[in-house]
Amino acid sequence: MFKIQPSVADTTSFQIHGHRGYPARFPENSLRGFLYAALHHVDVIETDVQRTQDGHLVIIHDEKIDRVTSGEGEVCDMTLRQLRHWHMADGEVVPTLDELIALARQFPVRLNIEFKTGKHRYPGIEAEVHDKIKAAGLAPTTMYCSFNLDSLKIMRDIAPEQSLAFLTSGRTSAEVTAALPVVDVLHLEHYLPDVAMPQRLWTIDEPMQMLDAASKDHVVGLITNRFELAEEVLSGRV
Repeated sequence: MFKIQPSVADTTSFQIHGHRGYPARFPENSLRGFLYAALHHVDVIETDVQRTQDGHLVIIHDEKIDRVTSGEGEVCDMTLRQLRHWHMADGEVVPTLDELIALARQFPVRLNIEFKTGKHRYPGIEAEVHDKIKAAGLAPTTMYCSFNLDSLKIMRDIAPEQSLAFLTSGRTSAEVTAALPVVDVLHLEHYLPDVAMPQRLWTIDEPMQMLDAASKDHVVGLITNRFELAEEVLSGRV
């Protein structure tokens, strides 16, 4: 049994997570989207980390670059230089974790970093990411999440004080039972009313969904592509 230490989970206030930055206005996981979200006071920037063939940590959701850039192929098969030959819709290149960290250090924004280790294991990525986060002084305001429970177990061993969240699209509590001793928050596609544990719901983009999510027991935040709308809805301005 892992011992859960006080962490940045912050279940005392409702948090809005900008899903991959602000994809309602900018390409997902782009520095422009991250900067806009930070400048406009999003609570948390949610993002994804993978590793290139030559060992650089990069911010991209899919294992392939096909959907979000002008190129094709697997992130893990490309050097950083090859990856950055291709561009997003606005002309940006895929950012590195170092670039996101440099941006985040300028603002009072938290980070929610997903380890994309379900398809490609990227050995050692957990410690490598956390070392960079610690060196930048961002550990107290950074949480980690993953669909891969093994990554979260590794992180719990490495940094027992960090907030960890298990990601799942499951509809039953049975799917999260194994994660409960490891994590302090659940990041869920479907609300689980029978699990008395802090939950954040994804991806919540419509006003009625936002209000409904905020009204649920144990729900302490939402992950959304439209964080400004969420702020307006939950503050009663819409």
